[in-house]
Amino acid sequence: MNYSFDGKSFILNNKRIWLYCGEIHYYRFPREEWRRALETARAAGLNTISTYVAWNIHEPQPGVWDFEGDKDLAAFLDLAHELGLYVMLRPGPYICGEWTGGGIPAWLLTDER
Repeated sequence: MNYSFDGKSFILNNKRIWLYCGEIHYYRFPREEWRRALETARAAGLNTISTYVAWNIHEPQPGVWDFEGDKDLAAFLDLAHELGLYVMLRPGPYICGEWTGGGIPAWLLTDER
């Protein structure tokens, strides 16, 4: 994949593209609803989905990682790709997103190391 920006739009594989984007945060609703949400976004004319990666849901305790079920980021990204959508992935550590602690794990704020 070859991409660039020329001051007017993105260029992907020598083709000019415009991003029509909406936010869908995979971790805010059940995995079973992802396809419907992404298909609805695509039907509304979007070609891009933006999503945060909330640190606090993926590392609820120090060193304990969770990317299963409704938190399966890879599955969400694969589904978006399958449906022909681009993704703007917005990792933290601070994501705001009206999310408790801005996505920073509570344990990090109480760690006295």
